Amino acid sequence: MESVATRTQASPSPSLAKIDPSVVGIWALAGGLVLYLAVDGGGYGTVVHSQVGMLVWWVVLVGTAVGLLPVARLSRVGWASVGLFGAFVAWTALGATWSVSLGRSLADLSLVAGYLGVLVLGVWMHRDRDRALRHTLAALATAIMVVVGLALLSRLRPGLFPGAEQTASFLPGTSRRLSWPLNYWNALAALLAFSLPLLLALATSARTLYGQAAAAAGIPLVVLCGYLTLSRGGALAGAVALVVFVALAPTRLPKLATIVVTGAGGAALVAGAVHRSAIEQGLVTAAARHQGATLLLPIVLVCVGVAVAQVGIGLAVRHATPPRLLVIPPRRARWLLAGGAVAFVVVALAAGAPTKLSHAWRDFKNPASAALKQSSLSRFGTVSGNGRYELWRAAVNATSGHVLKGSGPGTYQLLWLPRAVPGVNYVQNAHSLYFETLAEEGVVGLALLVGFLAVVAGAAIALVVRSRFEARARAAGAAAAMIAFIVSAASDWIWQVPALPVAFLVLAAAVVAPRRRRRRIGLVPRWMLRVGASLVAIACLVAIGVPLATANKIKASQDAASRGDPALALRDAQGAANVEPGAASPQVQLALVEEQQGNVRGALAAANRAAHDEPANWSTWLIIARLDAENRRPVASLAAFRRARSLNPHSPVFISVRRPKHRR
Repeated sequence: MESVATRTQASPSPSLAKIDPSVVGIWALAGGLVLYLAVDGGGYGTVVHSQVGMLVWWVVLVGTAVGLLPVARLSRVGWASVGLFGAFVAWTALGATWSVSLGRSLADLSLVAGYLGVLVLGVWMHRDRDRALRHTLAALATAIMVVVGLALLSRLRPGLFPGAEQTASFLPGTSRRLSWPLNYWNALAALLAFSLPLLLALATSARTLYGQAAAAAGIPLVVLCGYLTLSRGGALAGAVALVVFVALAPTRLPKLATIVVTGAGGAALVAGAVHRSAIEQGLVTAAARHQGATLLLPIVLVCVGVAVAQVGIGLAVRHATPPRLLVIPPRRARWLLAGGAVAFVVVALAAGAPTKLSHAWRDFKNPASAALKQSSLSRFGTVSGNGRYELWRAAVNATSGHVLKGSGPGTYQLLWLPRAVPGVNYVQNAHSLYFETLAEEGVVGLALLVGFLAVVAGAAIALVVRSRFEARARAAGAAAAMIAFIVSAASDWIWQVPALPVAFLVLAAAVVAPRRRRRRIGLVPRWMLRVGASLVAIACLVAIGVPLATANKIKASQDAASRGDPALALRDAQGAANVEPGAASPQVQLALVEEQQGNVRGALAAANRAAHDEPANWSTWLIIARLDAENRRPVASLAAFRRARSLNPHSPVFISVRRPKHRR
């Protein structure tokens, strides 16, 4: 007979029995992955996002093979979202075949293939939409609040995080703009705008008052952090998110009260930062440390006060009966909304809105504005695009002749430099996901990407309409956050900062998850779905692994060259060239190593192979010009130099050697 002690040891403990593996998976994917990418420079860089993409696709491959992922239980909108984004990735892969730079296109394919893995894993791991959305919102909000705390500590306690000065070391004059840990101020601000409706949804729909108070207390920190980034795009995305959330959420009066209370707390913290110039300017001095220490107590007091106020709002919602005057029937609300819209249009026309919009558009096209040099609240009053209009116009002009398929993924920089205008900085991206996609992948790629975004955003709004009470508030928060991302992507290169797209994709996966206890009978056998999914996973692993191996080999070659080991540097450079035979970057590294060892002819041959892959890359032609000069070929050297100058006419390298004007 089995003893009591034996039965006790064999049975799981009550605490472990309560752990839901699916919830752990949601928190690991939504919270852990976003936090990891955010604190590692936003995930920017081939090595970082490729490693994450490889990990995600391995989980998909193993989970599909052993039957842990229910591939046949996707909703219709889930299949549509995966299908559209999968088609976009496939078009990106196809675009590499006609690209003006194979290496850049493969690197871009690696990025979007990793994004597809996040979407697929998120969609397939959810079995209950309501639970998926509830935990995804909480996980994302928690992860972003950790990022907010680290970002504020890097400003209030300068010197505590040495890596916080990384961006300022590369871009002088940007030390006043809070950018760490994502290392880009606009990306950090976009992440904050994304989190704002999530926190509001939790503050007004969490199951406990403690949860509501904690979410509300975080909003003033988000406002302060957003101000210190000095990002106008982030402020615009946050404002849009607020409007969308209020428009979609139920029982708006208590939510407006939460917005007023948390907004007042954020304004108080911003006022405290404005009156501490060392903090506002991002100085790393004793004065900055002192001012940061004096601001910590007001931050704590404001957050505690906001939390207490939110508890009061929550108690009022639960126990108080709203006055009859504040209860508006839906039909009357629609009439009031229509009347308010008409009144707004009339007042706007009377105030000269068309003329002001015309002036604003003219100011937006002006890349230079004195207010942009201000690191204070006055910066938020200017509408100058800071050169974005020129970047977007160049993207549109570059589509001439290949409007359907574009020039190839990841090639915008090669399109921009010959069309660059004086006064606009050296850039790699079009500062707009949509214009850049149009230039690189044509109308087809843009249609697939915009179609995917429209499907998932529309699914979020449809979920709001179908939901009630707290579930509707969570759905409204998700929809507003997704729209905030879509708005941010229109004016900046946040698509290349994986922390933000990953946050968007895991939220989209929760929105399109199947409803609870809903079974679908698929027309395709389950084993065929598993085989197909496994083949897609293997293909994406290869697409991610090749650029990752190339990048690692090039980095190893550079390190070996800096250590004075030419043989190892040459072997690693040749290894990178073997992994991607048609890519330019391994050939450039091979040319530099060969030149360092005195093999000018071998270096010139490698440089010419790089130019064959990227004929529009000015830096490769400049290397060829130098190597031709070393090889005593002055005519060829001069031709290569002129080719390089034509591809980047405004580079300081060429401005300094221009022929002086003749004096009269």
